[in-house]
Amino acid sequence: MRKIFALTAAALLALVTLTGCQSTGGKNVGEGEWAKLAEKTVNFKSETDTVTPNPMFVNRSFSHVKLTCTQGTVDIKDITVNYTDGSSQKLDTLGILTKGSSTRAMKLNDDTKKVKNIEMQYSSLGNQTLNLAGVTKKAKVEVLGKRSVTTNQ
Repeated sequence: MRKIFALTAAALLALVTLTGCQSTGGKNVGEGEWAKLAEKTVNFKSETDTVTPNPMFVNRSFSHVKLTCTQGTVDIKDITVNYTDGSSQKLDTLGILTKGSSTRAMKLNDDTKKVKNIEMQYSSLGNQTLNLAGVTKKAKVEVLGKRSVTTNQ
């Protein structure tokens, strides 16, 4: 009887664990949820890059965007959101992000417009020599978008 109980408990525990560990990468992002629009690795220099949303988010509207630094340290100087209708919105200068830190959620002016791309001007702190020595790494930045609640039929 104890063996049956132990096997049943183990099977139930395994089922609960596997259910809780499901990947959400292909899951549709619900309204009001944050989604990773793009990811960028920043070189050890000042530069401007344009990131395009992942294909699954191309024809979607977002109410907010934010940046998260997942590795290294980066100084964000400027962000411009370009929309598919040709208009653009410049967001406030954000400052320095370190690994694990995020910007505040930045409200987009019109959450019915579709995001075409996002231009970021930044510089990664550190240098190639320190990277080779393992002291600093190139910064990695994720661009997150909060799906608009009022749009995205």
